[in-house]
Amino acid sequence: MESSASYVWMADLASTLGRRFGDGLTLVRDGNCARWNYAGQAAVVELRPEGTLDATFVESPGYDAATATQARCVYRRAAGAAYTLTPEGCSRMVADMTDFFSGMREPRFAFIDARAE
Repeated sequence: MESSASYVWMADLASTLGRRFGDGLTLVRDGNCARWNYAGQAAVVELRPEGTLDATFVESPGYDAATATQARCVYRRAAGAAYTLTPEGCSRMVADMTDFFSGMREPRFAFIDARAE
């Protein structure tokens, strides 16, 4: 088993989110999933069996004219590919989370679904 001390860089990267978004940012962890929430938006990060991180970005609820209901748009990183569990891969994921929570969508992120509220 590898020492958790070797993953100090991960905590340092995650702390940049806290500095940027303050008390409005929350984190809920359940098993191999972590859900970062900010202003009604979410980044759901899952540790995959092969050791990569998969992230789904969920927009705050909005009106869907096609169904006349409230729905959330769901996005993935447009460039595809999971994030590696390395300082470089996690740094890229934190940068994507920062962009998403700051309002960036297409072309950085690709729309993949809409979920009814």
